[in-house]
Amino acid sequence: MSDPLLLSFDTSTAVGSVALFRGRTLLGKDLLTERREHATRLVPSIQGILADAGLGREELDGIVVGRGPGSFTGVRVAAATARGLAAGLQRPLWAWCSLAAAAASQRVEIPEAIQSRFGSGSVLDLPPEADGWPRYVLLDARGRRVYGACYRLLPDRLETLVSPQAATVDSVVREELPGNVLFCGDGALAHAEFLEEHGHRVLPLPAGLPTAQGLMRIHHLHPGAPPLPPESRWEPAYVRSSSAERPPSRASAGSGASGHSAGSPGFAGDGSGDGGTGPG
Repeated sequence: MSDPLLLSFDTSTAVGSVALFRGRTLLGKDLLTERREHATRLVPSIQGILADAGLGREELDGIVVGRGPGSFTGVRVAAATARGLAAGLQRPLWAWCSLAAAAASQRVEIPEAIQSRFGSGSVLDLPPEADGWPRYVLLDARGRRVYGACYRLLPDRLETLVSPQAATVDSVVREELPGNVLFCGDGALAHAEFLEEHGHRVLPLPAGLPTAQGLMRIHHLHPGAPPLPPESRWEPAYVRSSSAERPPSRASAGSGASGHSAGSPGFAGDGSGDGGTGPG
């Protein structure tokens, strides 16, 4: 039996990502570099990757999607696209936390222009053993607000050291943090000077960037994980409306989305940019 052909994508932050895998072999990838183009570029990107690999969407064996935290629009685009593909093709769908994917993206190749766009961080060279040091992912949620979690990524498992949470950068530095912790993500880069003043190190991207390749690494660390039920109308749990897309007077709705628990890679947290998703 051949390895499954899986499509993965995440559009939870300003830089979206799509990848196609046969088992653990990467067949193709693409980056969506403009947040406001995620809705229009995601499906063409998927089609292009499949075409370049000489494959049709009907040959897919499953879908792996990032479920947030992230921008209201970005996470919604990913959820709707994933649901549509899974239902239309009658294929299984797995949804993993974008924070966990971000922690697993440290070796992903991205253009230098993307790195320079968000800043270089304060750590350029690390010893080999640093691969096992904790990564505290912070996603920018405007102002001093961040959404994050701390993980230790080991070859055979993912350890959650600080569960996904909504916080401020000030409250994060007051936590009892694990030794050798390395901060990463656009929220960490946005507050790099503050974190460094408190004695912490900040990694440059791709560390802390939710990527499709990072999602697949998380997926492979959970063999046998059940997909979302076929009848599920899974979507991220919205905790506040998007000021750009919803009237200010409209109350935010909690969806009670099904999936993986808040302490696992299935957490959906609030987001940055144009609004966000949050714990169900």
